[in-house]
Amino acid sequence: MSFRQLRTSWGRTSLIVWGVAVGVALAVAINVINRSVLDSFRSTIELVAGPAALEVTLGVGEVGFSESVGETVRADPDVKAAVPLVHGTISLADDPRETLQLFGADLTAEEVLHRYPVSATTDRRQALRALEDPQSVFVTTAFAARHGVTVGGTIRLSTPTGIDDFTVRGLLEAEGVAAAFGGQLAVMDLPAAQRLLGKEERVDQVDVVLRAGADPAVVERRLAAALPAVLTVAPPAQRAARYDGVLASYQAMLTGLSTLCLVAGFFIIYNTTATGAVHRALVMAGLRLIGAPPEKLFRLLMLEATILGTIGAALGTAIGIGLASLLTGLVTDSMGINFQLRFPVRGIVLDWAQQALIAAAGVATAVCASYLAVRRVAGLDPLEVMRTDLRTTLANRPSSRLVVVWGGVVAVSALALLAEEHFKSAALGNLGSTLWNGSVIVIAIPMVGWLAGLLRRILPGIWKAEGQMAAESLFRSVRRTGVTAAAIALVLTVAIMLSSLSLSFRRSMIAYIGRVLSGDLAVSAVTTEGGWLETPIPDTLVPELAGIPGVAQVEAGRVVSGQAYRGERIGVLALTDGAFDPVRYPADWYREGNAHEAARALRAGTGLLVSTTLSDRFDLHLGDRIRLPTPTGELDLAIVGVVPDYVGDRGSVIVSRRLLIERWRERTVSRIHLFLQPGASLEQVRQEIARRVGGRYRLKILSLREVLDYHDRMINRAFAFTGAIQLLIIIVTVCGIFDLLLSSIAERRHELSLWRLVGADDRVVSRSVTLESVTIGALGAVMGVVVGLVTAWTWIRFNFWYLIGYELEYHFALRSALWYVILVLVMTMVTGRMAAQGAIRHSILAGIRED
Repeated sequence: MSFRQLRTSWGRTSLIVWGVAVGVALAVAINVINRSVLDSFRSTIELVAGPAALEVTLGVGEVGFSESVGETVRADPDVKAAVPLVHGTISLADDPRETLQLFGADLTAEEVLHRYPVSATTDRRQALRALEDPQSVFVTTAFAARHGVTVGGTIRLSTPTGIDDFTVRGLLEAEGVAAAFGGQLAVMDLPAAQRLLGKEERVDQVDVVLRAGADPAVVERRLAAALPAVLTVAPPAQRAARYDGVLASYQAMLTGLSTLCLVAGFFIIYNTTATGAVHRALVMAGLRLIGAPPEKLFRLLMLEATILGTIGAALGTAIGIGLASLLTGLVTDSMGINFQLRFPVRGIVLDWAQQALIAAAGVATAVCASYLAVRRVAGLDPLEVMRTDLRTTLANRPSSRLVVVWGGVVAVSALALLAEEHFKSAALGNLGSTLWNGSVIVIAIPMVGWLAGLLRRILPGIWKAEGQMAAESLFRSVRRTGVTAAAIALVLTVAIMLSSLSLSFRRSMIAYIGRVLSGDLAVSAVTTEGGWLETPIPDTLVPELAGIPGVAQVEAGRVVSGQAYRGERIGVLALTDGAFDPVRYPADWYREGNAHEAARALRAGTGLLVSTTLSDRFDLHLGDRIRLPTPTGELDLAIVGVVPDYVGDRGSVIVSRRLLIERWRERTVSRIHLFLQPGASLEQVRQEIARRVGGRYRLKILSLREVLDYHDRMINRAFAFTGAIQLLIIIVTVCGIFDLLLSSIAERRHELSLWRLVGADDRVVSRSVTLESVTIGALGAVMGVVVGLVTAWTWIRFNFWYLIGYELEYHFALRSALWYVILVLVMTMVTGRMAAQGAIRHSILAGIRED
């Protein structure tokens, strides 16, 4: 019996299956992407570590320290080898988009040879000895094949110290460290790499290979006692685990968005099951009359829901895995921009236990939605079903209880958001946002009931008879109309929230750049370290650019992304004195502190600024002292101000560049900003810079407007993956409206046939059905804009701050909201027209005979 009914209404059956599949697919995709990124990151660190049982790093290994640490490590009796390493980003000089991860190690040491399997036309040891030449390099076989490079040939590379030719002495096979970056790897001797990366006498990590039988825990404790307290001695896996925490909040945001898609799927299933239950009510009533117990019929309907939910979950899992393959690049690119890291994801990683849990959640969604939809129909008196219009029987007036329930859900949502702020918990923020969005369905039904009287006057008043027919059909089942409008409102809310989030991030970032990194021209490297941050360039360029005719003032800044502070990875922004000039900033820029007093302390190197994010995360305020581990020991400074900053997602500190040189031993700069003399030609200065230094370095020479455009493009890349989520607008709108209208028309065939029989032409009938569709779309659009406005505010004010770590100004994406509203209205109109064509194609006599 079930199979026959489901096959007859195959369209509605498909909607139930796809309702589950849509929600499960995105949840699976996000889960697979999250797992794949973390797994690849751990694998990369392990491959780079090779046979090392321990690593010595400063924080997470992105800030260098003295290479003399290697000698201290080698002195331990259980250490077989201590391998110092440096790493950085370089590129092909003729194609700066082709970046390579450069690793420097002492490859001539006997104990290091097995770390790098080298294939060369000459003897392996001879190739390694040749690597002592500072112009020698190893590249991977994959890179060599792609660019036609052979052993003994030369390649032209752009490095932080300039452009130069290098001889390829050997090729790295795709194993060990060479497999860690997808073939985008170059290896050099340690001193040569240190010189190219501007890290003379510094290393980024020391890998520790132990003698056979040595206890790593004992050696770890012994080295920790012998080395400076600012350094960390730990297994490679522990450093990889730290990045789990770095990425956890971002991945929590993606998980929160995928949860909203399950809620959207719930709406589709509820509406589809409700209309299906109405259609089968007569069959159920007939079975009741011949003796079938109501509880058995109810179990039958729930069994159907379970089976269809299982099919949908299986389909959604398969689609989600495919979707993960397509979206991984977009999401990892977004992560790289936010965290200034390269994510070499080599393939998707599946955790079938987690996929099973997501599939179970999808099945549970189908069962719960179906339970709410069919329980009333299954419990109706069969005689009442057979002698009345079931739509009238099921019609319900707005219930005050629903308003109370909605108020309770909103209250819990508000408490969750407040708790998020108190406990700094992204999970509570996701819970609060999901509850707030889920409350739309609760309030939608009373709202539609309240508007019924108004629309019953407006629609007939404007569109006469077709308006009257549309109004009567819409409000014959307030629950179903309300749920359909709520489904549209939810996906519109998600789209508006994402658009507002992107807009707020863009405008906040642009305002920050315009205030902090001002000037007429900005000079930086073409290549980036993984996100928006350019690779360093030497500070020797600063006086050289200052001597160019037309340049009045030069300022420089350096961003260090991997600074450790109390277990977090924060950013350090080091600026020259001119950047601290109080006249550059608005009066409210300093949330705590005085701009003039802070400028004096910063220039003297006796104080630092902390970002609002770091202040909130660790309860740091004006006058508190902050201790930072640096290559020269712990730095203890007073906080002289709290300001907005976007250098680090977990927070950042701003210091004088002189302090960076003194304590971090870092002389390179990320950007150089030029202020031109009055009347000087920007283009002439730009051309002169290109003429003087363009042959030695691959540089971007951008005006302030071009710098803002560059960051605008980076932000667009960071939010590119959200386009896939916004497609839910079309899916949910078409599915929900089309199902509702087709069901409504099927129920009203007799009514529409009589209307046509007494003289209503096909155009009037078509307009009535289309008007019904557009009215539902308009109701959903109004709710979506209102709820989207609040949702965007909560995400920008609370969630994004604790999920990603940036304080944003709130900007409502009005233009995008209008576009989405127009899209909804157009889609509902098109869907209504399609449904209307089905209505007028139906035979009048056949429609009359049905009852």
